[in-house]
Amino acid sequence: MPFLQARGLQSGQQVPIERIKSPPGARTLRPVVGDSRSEARRFVCALGPTLAALLICSLPLFAASPERTGVRLSRVAMADDYYLGRAKLSNVDQSLQLLRQSVTENSNDYEAWWRISRSENFLGRAHDDSDPQAAMQAFQAGIEAGQRAVRLQPNRVEGHLWLGVNYGLLAEEQGWIKGLRLLDTVRNEMEAVARINSDYEQAAGERTLARLYYRAPFFKGGDKQRSIQLLQDCLKRYPQDSFALLYLADDYLALGRRDEARALLEQILNLCPDPQYGPELVANQAEAHQRLQQEFRSGK
Repeated sequence: MPFLQARGLQSGQQVPIERIKSPPGARTLRPVVGDSRSEARRFVCALGPTLAALLICSLPLFAASPERTGVRLSRVAMADDYYLGRAKLSNVDQSLQLLRQSVTENSNDYEAWWRISRSENFLGRAHDDSDPQAAMQAFQAGIEAGQRAVRLQPNRVEGHLWLGVNYGLLAEEQGWIKGLRLLDTVRNEMEAVARINSDYEQAAGERTLARLYYRAPFFKGGDKQRSIQLLQDCLKRYPQDSFALLYLADDYLALGRRDEARALLEQILNLCPDPQYGPELVANQAEAHQRLQQEFRSGK
């Protein structure tokens, strides 16, 4: 069971995007930002679940154009376009290549360092079942990049988040005892995230703190009731956050609140894709389906 995030981002659990051909005259899709995001979600929902999934998983085919309205993008902006298509891992590799070129030219490029940490985290999660050694290497690279980001801009939120998440997932790969040693480090980073910007990445700081309360033993501050409180607060602000829904379902299962857990897991399966979090939703829906099979197939 995951420590911080839903995992299992293996190619076998994704739509085989390589088989989706670009239609003639296809136009470049841009990242959805600002107030247009809710409009994009409504548009995707209107397509229905099948077409919506195809659209989200088609983003890797269109997201990474080197030009937009005739203006050549900066490396960081191009890296963001590639990362938008992260369901295809070669796009993440391309994003990292651009970002590492940026920090080679300017070692104080905060914007590039925190994005490197984020991309290495995604690669680590993608490899963690099939190649644990590669996963640990990616998480370690993410930690190093996150540390650079935090040193450059200690009052910015992004570096703290991805540094903490990489620490947590590396700890899980290394085993329970080493994981306990890093628990306070992860907690400190997530408290910094919540303090600097409590809404960043859909309240990721509070959501991850809740996961720590769920996973930690009692002698290291574990408290499932506190986890539930934090997740309920996250869901008041972001009711369609599949991470928070999945984590809350795990809390309910652990406390025997099975009907509530089942309702949340079924809700995850019916969520409309968000263009910004398509791969994460696919992974979390796979986790939710697995929980439903394990916990409820035999009517327990």
